[in-house]
Amino acid sequence: MSWDQHQQYRLAMERRILRERLPDFRFFDPLRDTFVSGFWDSSQGNTYRIVVTIPPGFPDECPSCFIADPSPLVGHDQPMNDYGNSHRMHTWQAESAHPDWTKICTYKPASWSASHSIEKVVHKAMLWVEAFEAHKESGRDIADFLLDMD
Repeated sequence: MSWDQHQQYRLAMERRILRERLPDFRFFDPLRDTFVSGFWDSSQGNTYRIVVTIPPGFPDECPSCFIADPSPLVGHDQPMNDYGNSHRMHTWQAESAHPDWTKICTYKPASWSASHSIEKVVHKAMLWVEAFEAHKESGRDIADFLLDMD
């Protein structure tokens, strides 16, 4: 995959924003299967690896977001991937390229806009992790802990 000039400019801007605001998150493989990855410690002190894959149509196409570690991610009483596409758990069906990673919903693809940033995707993933930890303790749906907005 190669990025056109507009995409290269946008990715450079996104890279700069992450370097300034979320220095623990970095871009990888900028010429092919581009993704952002970093580790984040929840308020409970647990460490999660968050991965955001950048699709060929970015910034007009919605990135995918995953919890890559721990893997598999086990919730209150079952692996999170068992939920598949679930509004209650804000998860998507696992992808064949990363079957053990939990694909989380940060944006509905139809609600994605080029005005959204990768930084915002990462922040929403952090909120998802906090809701996941509340789910893990209580057994309640992740949707109970998140506002339903894009």
